[in-house]
Amino acid sequence: MWNYVLISTLVLFVSLLYHCYFNSPASIIEHPNTHYDYIIVGAGTAGCVIASRLSEISNLTILLVEAGGHFGWVSSIPILTPVLQKTDVDWSYSTEPQIYSSKGFWNHIQKVPRGKGLGGTGQINYLVHSFGKPEDYKAWPKGWSHADLLPYFKKVSDIMNVMSSPEEEYLAEAFLMAEESLKLNNVTLQKGLYTVKRGSRWSTFHAHLQNAWNRKNLHILTNTLVSKILFKENSNADGIKVIYKDGSVGKIFTRKEVILCAGVINTPQLLLLSGIGPAEQLDKFQIPVVSNLVEVGKNLFDHILLPVYVNLEANVSITFFKLQTLPEVLNYFIFGRGWYATNAIMAVGRTNDSGIMLLGMGSTDENIWKSISNQKTEPYRLLYPSYNDSSYEGFIFLSYCLQPKSRGSVSLRSANIRHQPRIDPAYLQHYDDVLCTHRAVNFAIQTLDTSKFREYGAKIHHPDLEECRHLRRDYRDLEYTECVLRIGGLTSYHLCGSCRMGADDRAVVDEKLRVKGVNRLRIIDSSILSNPISGNPNSVLIAMAERASDLILGRIFN
Repeated sequence: MWNYVLISTLVLFVSLLYHCYFNSPASIIEHPNTHYDYIIVGAGTAGCVIASRLSEISNLTILLVEAGGHFGWVSSIPILTPVLQKTDVDWSYSTEPQIYSSKGFWNHIQKVPRGKGLGGTGQINYLVHSFGKPEDYKAWPKGWSHADLLPYFKKVSDIMNVMSSPEEEYLAEAFLMAEESLKLNNVTLQKGLYTVKRGSRWSTFHAHLQNAWNRKNLHILTNTLVSKILFKENSNADGIKVIYKDGSVGKIFTRKEVILCAGVINTPQLLLLSGIGPAEQLDKFQIPVVSNLVEVGKNLFDHILLPVYVNLEANVSITFFKLQTLPEVLNYFIFGRGWYATNAIMAVGRTNDSGIMLLGMGSTDENIWKSISNQKTEPYRLLYPSYNDSSYEGFIFLSYCLQPKSRGSVSLRSANIRHQPRIDPAYLQHYDDVLCTHRAVNFAIQTLDTSKFREYGAKIHHPDLEECRHLRRDYRDLEYTECVLRIGGLTSYHLCGSCRMGADDRAVVDEKLRVKGVNRLRIIDSSILSNPISGNPNSVLIAMAERASDLILGRIFN
């Protein structure tokens, strides 16, 4: 049967090869000019938007610099997101050993995937769409309120082709039935929303950059690492220092601005290496201080997820076995339909600051998941009873605190751009995050009280973790939830906030996203978020990049 799969794969592979090598975009260059009006560092989610919007103005010259190259065809298949982690299209970052969490992970370290290539993390994320809650934006500076962003949210919803999980999705149907019976305040339950077009991943690479990459005024430089931002004596950003693929070093200069879109980890690292950050840290690595901005790299936050497994008797979930069947494979490669065309997030819910995502995967490949997450074998197997059965029916409630209070940091490990910085999210440092997650878990359990879930034989799995055996094995018990959370809690990959935007003196960028203490330098990526989004932040970042483009081009005024 695999002959059909191989043939389909071969056809797709050959067509992509033809597209890449015989129809190469005119904007992708090997040798840049010496000067550009705007230099954009990082072709990720925000960078693709900024490059597209600025290059709409034909008399401006734009350079987009990206450390990686092209993503392979696998990235276009939504369900295969995990297999891209720990490959050459992933920066493959790791956290520092965690003190309050990650006890079921080797050395208490979590893996932090970030996309490396055109499209950035938007090419390896789970495509979940959310704008959070209006309250999320209350503390944001002038011009960035929920009302200010509403027109851009609408624009994103249209351009990014937001879709919901399939109509015939049984688990989502059962989940939505719980809304009437829940005795909780401020409850929202809805189908999962994601950005897919004709069964394939739809990121800002597809929606924005590909529409622009044959414009004569846009140059795209791939496989090129930006190692430093160059400044004149008057603290004006003058350009960038780059390391090309062959190891040679060059300088490229700007007439107007350098715009950092390098992401929550790379942006603060680049600022620090360029002399912008806490003077104490810069002195340690003998880096001359350009601007003593003490909060560069601070305020790092993430959602930490507690996976709560639900056993099923009915044949209604996605299993590893089903994904390998010929009808399922052909349904995708011929018609662009089926489980391969989804991200497996069937539904989402929230009550106050507690959230859940229903991941409809009953079974996965143990080797893949343990490898990409860095989890130890024993806790992994106790958390996921489907570990050795590819046909096991079940799903996972990813339960989490929407507004975590714990704050970590990104700091230098060395003065070498090729050395990964220290990434410390400080998961669960603030005890309120434990309480909030406990409420999320019990919220998830309550949604199972529907006739459909009873019909499917849904039953919560309580892992028998050795460290928790002195406790009553019941998620309704706070101490048990806390014990499991500190052992098996997972990163949601929602790291943000390391170069906070704000009107106060300690913020890294102002309301126009200009880096404080210097001129002609802006940041537009997930590092500037002041506080977490009550959901997945990717679509919010796209809206912010759309508004930032209007700011830069003088179309709006704060």
